[in-house]
Amino acid sequence: MNITPTNPQGVMVSVRSRGGRPVPSFDRTKRQFTLLAREAHRCCRCDRMAGCEAILSERNGRLQSRILVVAEAPGRLGAARTGIPLFGDQSGRNFEQLLAAAGLERSDVFITNAILCNPRDERGRNATPTAAEIQNCSPFLGRTIALIDPRIVIALGAVALKALALLAPHSIVLKRDVGQPISWNDRLLVGMYHPSPRAQLHRSLALQCDDFRSLRPLLADMTLA
Repeated sequence: MNITPTNPQGVMVSVRSRGGRPVPSFDRTKRQFTLLAREAHRCCRCDRMAGCEAILSERNGRLQSRILVVAEAPGRLGAARTGIPLFGDQSGRNFEQLLAAAGLERSDVFITNAILCNPRDERGRNATPTAAEIQNCSPFLGRTIALIDPRIVIALGAVALKALALLAPHSIVLKRDVGQPISWNDRLLVGMYHPSPRAQLHRSLALQCDDFRSLRPLLADMTLA
């Protein structure tokens, strides 16, 4: 449903209805997102990521996307270097294949992470986020989802699923429920394996492509714009 009310300045703005909820104007969403990103960039809650740059900006994707992807954390050679989630390393190249299998492009999705900075071990390698770090970043994830207001959330890996469960409980067990959409937080949640080379020890890239390909009927029933 489209309506065209005026704001206090008398300027016509477009507001759509998403499941009965009013949708703020794009300009308002963009302003709120800019403020959220600035707050994330100033965050210093996690000691081992002090001085790291939070990966949250307009390069994460389209603010009015109907699909939001949550990965684990920015990779040292990927997002931490390029400023673009799931881009610039092997995980990013694998992710491009998964999107293509689902008939999607980057412009169709908004991508973020369970934590917004790159966690590293004492040798400077990518490290798994701790429970405390996931908790510290949880408010940013929750506010991002609220701003984007997607119809589908795709969780890439167990860490993303754990972070989403902090926002609203869900029953997904990745090994059992991969690729199966469930109702979650007034939208659909789908658990998928992470596209990192490490995750392929548990599920090959070919099978992950099949998982994403299985989303095509669901996506065909949904307006992405």
